[in-house]
Amino acid sequence: MSEDDTKLMAPPSSFTPELQSESPKSAQISYRFMCPGPGRFQCSSTGLVFVMAQKTELVYKAIQWNESVLQPSGKIPAGLLFKIQCPEDAVCQLHLPHCETKDAEFLKSLLSVVHITDDGMSILKPLEITDTHVIVTVSHFSAFGIVRAFEVFYRFFSNPCPVHGQVLLFLRPPNLNSQRQNLHLVVLSRNVPLEEVRRRHQDSVYIPAPLKCLLFEDQHYTVDCPTAFIVQPKKADFDLDFGPNYHPTFEIRLSTSIKVVTIALRDQKNTDVWKHDVDLTGPGPEGNHIFRHGL
Repeated sequence: MSEDDTKLMAPPSSFTPELQSESPKSAQISYRFMCPGPGRFQCSSTGLVFVMAQKTELVYKAIQWNESVLQPSGKIPAGLLFKIQCPEDAVCQLHLPHCETKDAEFLKSLLSVVHITDDGMSILKPLEITDTHVIVTVSHFSAFGIVRAFEVFYRFFSNPCPVHGQVLLFLRPPNLNSQRQNLHLVVLSRNVPLEEVRRRHQDSVYIPAPLKCLLFEDQHYTVDCPTAFIVQPKKADFDLDFGPNYHPTFEIRLSTSIKVVTIALRDQKNTDVWKHDVDLTGPGPEGNHIFRHGL
């Protein structure tokens, strides 16, 4: 076995891509990676894994789905649609992250990958589906994305399984006149990259917190926050949302004097599926508000 073959079979090496945007306030970003040579490389921002055959430059970005193109094929989005640019034959395989918790046998009938070019759309049968990724063989690039088989999904809807979800927190600048601040909760599937959401909330401060939870599609959720003046809406359905806007799922209104707040996301049975004590203060010794530190 050659050295290059060994690299192609090795676990992926993580890399942090260079982020590029059209302007400082642009919500559209591209990811750039100078691949050093053959091997497996995983993007720390998107979760994508590229199995590379050669040294090259990779440039990729998430673009908006056109669901009217998918509908005739009986497919619905199950992940972001990525437009990828690189030389032909530079990539052997592409691993796209999914959010499913179902077993591998079921996923074989549920998930596939679409390849969209200027000539139209083709559906690729996965080479393999792991607990985290859908793997396809590729040779040339344009746009790739994971899709679900609509008929298969709703055939088993009476006995649903959860998907891997995440809760992202964004604190709006305080209103000094009313002495109020708004904390936004964005509830999404696990395979939506954080950076894609952050770019849609550039006027807010992202608050790191444990992200992971299990969520059921088309079921409603509520937020409990005892120190809030108001939480709105009172309940919200969870749907797979792959952008491009990523609006807040819940808004929590708080006094600016609040430094720490406990938030719980609850399901229809009033069971906590996610709970966290959120620190709304900055790193200074007096715990000044994070906006006063310019973070």
